[in-house]
Amino acid sequence: MIDADRIGHRVIQSPRVKSRLVRAWGKGILRGPGVDRERLALAAFRSRAGARRLNRLVHPEILREIRRRIARSRGWVVLDAALLYESGANRLCDRVVFVDAPRSLRRRRAGRRGLDPGEAARRERFQWPVAYKLRQADYVIDNAGPKSRTRTQARKICEDFLRR
Repeated sequence: MIDADRIGHRVIQSPRVKSRLVRAWGKGILRGPGVDRERLALAAFRSRAGARRLNRLVHPEILREIRRRIARSRGWVVLDAALLYESGANRLCDRVVFVDAPRSLRRRRAGRRGLDPGEAARRERFQWPVAYKLRQADYVIDNAGPKSRTRTQARKICEDFLRR
């Protein structure tokens, strides 16, 4: 299992990326010696250009680490990446499973993780449309219902992977 978000958290703290981020948005994004993710998000997600700039600075480093982990792996690799298409990581995948839920539910879930629903909506505007991601995916899991239904859908997809 490769968690692109977790890799991203480490990447922004690396000296090379941190210095690029400070050049782009100033020392106000720092808290102590490290990049404060909330401050960085407030600075970067003010505009579409800012979001693109952030992606240009961090995605190549994240992709480098993902490639390294894939090369070391044996067997299946599951890549969990919210910005799979935006980063180009989809090109590293044999198949794509898109996990979908209605916008209102996505916002509520983001709120439970500490992200203000308005902020979640603002950030989502800078992502590729869900309709595009749905069309591109090989499989879609409807994550709006109970966890048991989501697990059943995931199990069926895994069974299909094993048959191929």
